[in-house]
Amino acid sequence: APSLRLSANLSWLFADRPGIVERLGRAAARGFRYVEAMDAGGETPASLADACRRAGGLQFALINAPPCRPPSGDLGLTALPDRREEFRAGLSAAADLCSALSCPTLHVMSGRTTVRSPEVRAAYVDGLREAVQIFAPLGVTCVIEPISNIADYYLNSYTDAVAIINDVPGLRLLLDLFHLQMLEGSLDSLPAYLPLAGHVQIAQAPGRQEPGAPGDIDYGAVLRQIGEAGYSGCVGLEYRPSDGAEAGIDWLIEMGYLQPH
Repeated sequence: APSLRLSANLSWLFADRPGIVERLGRAAARGFRYVEAMDAGGETPASLADACRRAGGLQFALINAPPCRPPSGDLGLTALPDRREEFRAGLSAAADLCSALSCPTLHVMSGRTTVRSPEVRAAYVDGLREAVQIFAPLGVTCVIEPISNIADYYLNSYTDAVAIINDVPGLRLLLDLFHLQMLEGSLDSLPAYLPLAGHVQIAQAPGRQEPGAPGDIDYGAVLRQIGEAGYSGCVGLEYRPSDGAEAGIDWLIEMGYLQPH
């Protein structure tokens, strides 16, 4: 069977369960070994780590550095030079979380700003360098993700992301194929971007539902392509299940990517 390490995104899947601890249990029951989330879901680092152990040793693959308050609140602060102290406090909280969870990958979000000045870009790059300096010694890879559907999100282009990754040694790409399809109109660039990826996420486009749903992306072919390219990181299921809970998981089992429990 194909070997991709699938990660259940607990901020999106199992939304019929009230909290992150219940969702962890459900992920384990469905056969997942890896999970990811936007944040700790109101848990402390210690209580979330304990819940992972109780769920059969589920391993966190990815978490975001706070603050991360969608849809209308802060989505990172890296490109906001006047909020450096809050940015650093977020990195400190993220370090506690990554250490408690042994989480290998941290998404450092750019923040929301419509200002495109050289000063903002310099602040963004400096902030990312600072994050890498903190997290590399902890064995944690920092990743950045171009986002297609939030008008004022600073990092909204893959070309920009690649240029910044080339500027910041140790920084990697969070390659979300939904956003790639929406920003570029195809996945033609996938072979170029995959070697830069520290984490991959998938959802159908344009509706952002489960990968096996009808849409613009042939995920049977794309997942095969990712496996054949030798990508060894996790593939996060960051999609909105059409049934609000577990749609799409059976398709991944049928495709051989997930072993049922």
